[in-house]
Amino acid sequence: MLAAADLAAIRLKDISSNKHQSFKTTTNQRDRVFCLLDKNGDGMISIEELMEVMEELGAPGEDAEEMMQLLDSNSDGSLSSDEFDTFQKQVRLFLFSNINFSSSLLFYK
Repeated sequence: MLAAADLAAIRLKDISSNKHQSFKTTTNQRDRVFCLLDKNGDGMISIEELMEVMEELGAPGEDAEEMMQLLDSNSDGSLSSDEFDTFQKQVRLFLFSNINFSSSLLFYK
Protein backbone atom coordinates (compact mmCIF):
# COMPACT_ATOMS: atom_id res chain seq x y z
CA MET A 1 0.00 0.00 0.00
CA LEU A 2 2.71 2.48 0.86
CA ALA A 3 4.22 2.11 -2.59
CA ALA A 4 0.99 3.41 -4.10
CA ALA A 5 0.82 6.19 -1.51
CA ASP A 6 4.43 7.13 -2.20
CA LEU A 7 3.74 7.19 -5.93
CA ALA A 8 0.68 9.35 -5.42
CA ALA A 9 2.62 11.71 -3.16
CA ILE A 10 5.43 12.05 -5.66
CA ARG A 11 2.97 12.78 -8.45
CA LEU A 12 1.15 15.29 -6.26
CA LYS A 13 4.46 17.00 -5.64
CA ASP A 14 5.01 17.11 -9.41
CA ILE A 15 1.59 18.73 -9.92
CA SER A 16 2.49 21.59 -7.61
CA SER A 17 6.12 22.09 -8.52
CA ASN A 18 7.63 24.37 -11.08
CA LYS A 19 10.54 22.93 -13.08
CA HIS A 20 12.66 25.94 -12.16
CA GLN A 21 12.12 25.71 -8.39
CA SER A 22 14.26 23.93 -5.83
CA PHE A 23 13.47 20.58 -4.19
CA LYS A 24 11.80 22.31 -1.24
CA THR A 25 8.02 22.57 -1.31
CA THR A 26 6.76 25.91 -0.07
CA THR A 27 3.68 26.44 2.04
CA ASN A 28 1.99 28.05 -0.96
CA GLN A 29 2.61 24.92 -3.05
CA ARG A 30 1.24 22.66 -0.30
CA ASP A 31 -1.85 24.85 -0.12
CA ARG A 32 -2.35 24.58 -3.89
CA VAL A 33 -2.04 20.79 -3.80
CA PHE A 34 -4.44 20.63 -0.86
CA CYS A 35 -6.95 22.73 -2.81
CA LEU A 36 -6.61 20.40 -5.82
CA LEU A 37 -7.47 17.45 -3.58
CA ASP A 38 -10.25 19.28 -1.74
CA LYS A 39 -12.53 19.17 -4.75
CA ASN A 40 -15.66 20.46 -2.98
CA GLY A 41 -13.78 23.28 -1.22
CA ASP A 42 -14.93 22.43 2.32
CA GLY A 43 -11.42 22.62 3.79
CA MET A 44 -11.15 18.85 4.27
CA ILE A 45 -10.11 15.96 2.02
CA SER A 46 -12.77 13.27 2.21
CA ILE A 47 -12.21 9.59 1.48
CA GLU A 48 -14.15 10.02 -1.76
CA GLU A 49 -11.92 12.91 -2.86
CA LEU A 50 -8.79 10.96 -1.93
CA MET A 51 -10.00 7.85 -3.80
CA GLU A 52 -10.77 9.90 -6.90
CA VAL A 53 -7.37 11.56 -6.96
CA MET A 54 -5.45 8.35 -6.27
CA GLU A 55 -7.28 6.63 -9.14
CA GLU A 56 -6.49 9.59 -11.41
CA LEU A 57 -2.81 9.15 -10.48
CA GLY A 58 -2.86 5.44 -11.26
CA ALA A 59 -3.02 4.12 -7.69
CA PRO A 60 -5.83 1.76 -6.70
CA GLY A 61 -8.71 3.64 -5.09
CA GLU A 62 -8.88 0.99 -2.38
CA ASP A 63 -5.51 2.18 -1.13
CA ALA A 64 -7.15 5.49 -0.23
CA GLU A 65 -8.97 3.86 2.69
CA GLU A 66 -5.74 2.51 4.16
CA MET A 67 -3.98 5.78 3.46
CA MET A 68 -6.77 7.69 5.20
CA GLN A 69 -6.42 5.48 8.27
CA LEU A 70 -2.70 6.19 8.38
CA LEU A 71 -2.97 9.95 7.87
CA ASP A 72 -6.20 10.83 9.69
CA SER A 73 -4.65 11.45 13.12
CA ASN A 74 -7.89 12.58 14.78
CA SER A 75 -9.98 9.78 13.19
CA ASP A 76 -12.71 12.11 11.89
CA GLY A 77 -12.80 10.42 8.48
CA SER A 78 -11.18 13.25 6.53
CA LEU A 79 -7.82 14.99 6.21
CA SER A 80 -7.37 18.53 7.45
CA SER A 81 -4.74 20.82 5.97
CA ASP A 82 -2.57 20.15 9.05
CA GLU A 83 -2.80 16.38 8.59
CA PHE A 84 -2.01 16.77 4.90
CA ASP A 85 0.93 19.05 5.71
CA THR A 86 2.32 16.41 8.09
CA PHE A 87 2.00 13.82 5.31
CA GLN A 88 3.83 16.07 2.83
CA LYS A 89 6.66 16.61 5.33
CA GLN A 90 6.96 12.84 5.85
CA VAL A 91 7.12 12.28 2.10
CA ARG A 92 9.87 14.89 1.70
CA LEU A 93 11.82 13.29 4.55
CA PHE A 94 11.35 9.85 2.99
CA LEU A 95 12.49 11.06 -0.43
CA PHE A 96 15.44 12.96 1.02
CA SER A 97 16.50 9.93 3.09
CA ASN A 98 16.35 7.64 0.07
CA ILE A 99 18.35 10.07 -2.07
CA ASN A 100 21.03 10.32 0.62
CA PHE A 101 21.06 6.54 1.14
CA SER A 102 21.36 5.87 -2.60
CA SER A 103 24.13 8.44 -2.91
CA SER A 104 26.07 6.91 -0.02
CA LEU A 105 25.89 3.48 -1.67
CA LEU A 106 27.78 4.86 -4.64
CA PHE A 107 30.74 5.65 -2.42
CA TYR A 108 30.89 2.18 -0.85
CA LYS A 109 30.96 0.16 -4.10
